[in-house]
Amino acid sequence: MSTKLATIALTALAFAACGEKAPAASGASGSKEPLDPFVVSIDAQRWGVIVDRAMEGAKEAPYADDKVLENQLFNADVALKSAAANLVQLRNEVCAKGLVTGEACTLKDFPAWTREPPSATTSVEEIEKRSHWLSSQLDPFTHAGCEAGKKATNNEQFCSVE
Repeated sequence: MSTKLATIALTALAFAACGEKAPAASGASGSKEPLDPFVVSIDAQRWGVIVDRAMEGAKEAPYADDKVLENQLFNADVALKSAAANLVQLRNEVCAKGLVTGEACTLKDFPAWTREPPSATTSVEEIEKRSHWLSSQLDPFTHAGCEAGKKATNNEQFCSVE
């Protein structure tokens, strides 16, 4: 049985690496067989691989307009929106490991700006306001992650940023 599961896992990962959809899991599409949690888990985990590869590809692409990189407010807007997206990943990691628990793991509604594409027209005041919101949302998760990193590495400067 373990050979079958290993084959399923390798097949799913191979499809993920190629960006192709893996065959449907047992029980999918109305089948009377129960879903196999292992197969469903592999299928769910493949999205992380696909997103990582797509992100690598996107980073390789040139900007349509290099002049946008000279705009500090555009750079700030990109950074804030990227950090807001990473907030979800950080929350998932620290809550899955029990570093933050209970209601503290619940993220409230994200502001509309977090779902908008990057812009060079956002005011400096609005960038500052958004930065404060992000700081308040990130705080419990960054604190927990940094403390875990300090403990694991025995490095008090683990999250030091200069």
